Amino acid sequence: MQERRVVNDTGLSTFFAKVYSTMGGGLLITALISYLLGNVFQVQYGNFIASNRILFLVATFLPLILMFMISGRRGQESPAYARVMFGLMAASYGFTLASVWIIYPAANIGISLVVTAVIFFTMSAVGRTTHQNLSMVGRYALAALIGAIVLTIINMFMGSSMMSMLISYVILIAFIIMTAADTQALKRIYMTASGDGSFAVNTSSLAVQGALMLYLDFLNLFMVILQIFGVSDNR
Repeated sequence: MQERRVVNDTGLSTFFAKVYSTMGGGLLITALISYLLGNVFQVQYGNFIASNRILFLVATFLPLILMFMISGRRGQESPAYARVMFGLMAASYGFTLASVWIIYPAANIGISLVVTAVIFFTMSAVGRTTHQNLSMVGRYALAALIGAIVLTIINMFMGSSMMSMLISYVILIAFIIMTAADTQALKRIYMTASGDGSFAVNTSSLAVQGALMLYLDFLNLFMVILQIFGVSDNR
């Protein structure tokens, strides 16, 4: 069912409140599950991974499938369905990311989380307030990200620590820019209206789609910052 709204500052603030609350809920689910599995049930989690490699591999790719389900037609038409899929995706990420608690010291994870939050909300605010069109620079950032992924694959055979660090910084810059660009894109979609300033749109569905975009930006920012700041304790 579609809902009708007027395009103005109050409506935009309400819309982004939905986006951030949905994204925050997803991040909370991911953090809670990863913490429990990586700390409270670390032994059981480690044993499960060691004895179920194929299932762990399936779980690693499960979020990608759920992303398509969220952004698909049904996810766009049904906010309730999209929210359920979003919650499952966040939970599946929590399962696979529990390993960071085994690899990295808790202090590094905490510092990386704080730095990520500061960078994310700063760049998201830039995306909401700037009058400059960030779509082009966002495309450049995406191209740089794709290039960094290719270099990462190449570096798997080279094993260069210097190249690995360089790639990490390229990915970091790419996601910093994409956070602002994605936020602006959400604003542009919401603000697109008919001549009388209003049109029928399901803002609840759009909020979940936006939460998915920003959730992935936040998560990827966190992972690359953790890689840069964190030093494995080889547990």
